[in-house]
This record gives sequence, C-alpha cells and structure tokens, in this order.
Amino acid sequence: MSFFDLLDTASNGLEAQRLRMEIISQNVANASTPGYKRKIAIFAPKTNDAFGIIMARQLGIKEEDLLNFISGNQVTRGVQVSEVAIDQTPGQKMYMPQHPNADKDGYVEMSNVDSLMEMLEMMYATRGYKANLSIVEMAKSAARETLNIGKPGG
Repeated sequence: MSFFDLLDTASNGLEAQRLRMEIISQNVANASTPGYKRKIAIFAPKTNDAFGIIMARQLGIKEEDLLNFISGNQVTRGVQVSEVAIDQTPGQKMYMPQHPNADKDGYVEMSNVDSLMEMLEMMYATRGYKANLSIVEMAKSAARETLNIGKPGG
C-alpha cells in the first residue's frame, strides 16, 4: 500500500463516519416527531471501480489492480456508506385524538428513535472518526520524517 493509498483509505473512513454522524443527528433531531422512522447507515467496503482501474492501466499505474478486479479480488479502499436504511420498527402509540396523524381510534405512532441508543452510536462514530484522523496524522508525521532524512542535522 502506497502513501497515497493510505491517505485515500483514511479519507474514505473519515467521510463515512461524518455521514454516519449526520444521519444520527437527524435521528436525534426528529426523536419527538410523530411517525419519524430511524435511519441507519449501512457500511460496505469501498473498491476501485472498473473505469478507475482501466484508466490507471492506461496511465501506467498498477496493472495488478486490474488483474485483482477481473479475478474478483477487488482492492478495497476503506469503507463507504453503501445505503441509508430505514428502521421499520413501529414507534410507541399515544392517544391524541386531535392530532392530524391520528388513526381511527385516536392513536398516533410516535418516532421509533431511542435517544440513548443514538448517543451511543454517536460515540462509536466519533471513535471511528478519531481513529481515521490519527492514521492521517501518523502518515503526515512519517512523510515529514522521510523528507528530513536528507537534511543536515535530520
């Protein structure tokens, strides 16, 4: 893995965790909205697409990526949010006959968001974000030290 592959992988992780935090914040903001369904970020490995690999081959960059792609051994580039799923778990029903969303019996389905669970998810997302950020910082530090090898006194 090259230096730029490392940064690309960490960058993809940062982007995925940022999007996860946005989804969690939407859930928290709508926790008391009647009928709101919790959203969940689904992660999947991020791979090079065929176009990117073919272009890399045309430009003379790593032909092994193309061979890995053809054989099904795609080279992953970290993680991505592949989809945003909707949690179909029903929310608690409350008796509010005057509410516009009330059913024929006067009950309104509330949000299925559990604020405590969302805060826990936010902590996990923050930890994932910090882990990817520390990879970027370590790569920068290693690159800085490498550049200082040839300098007098370095």
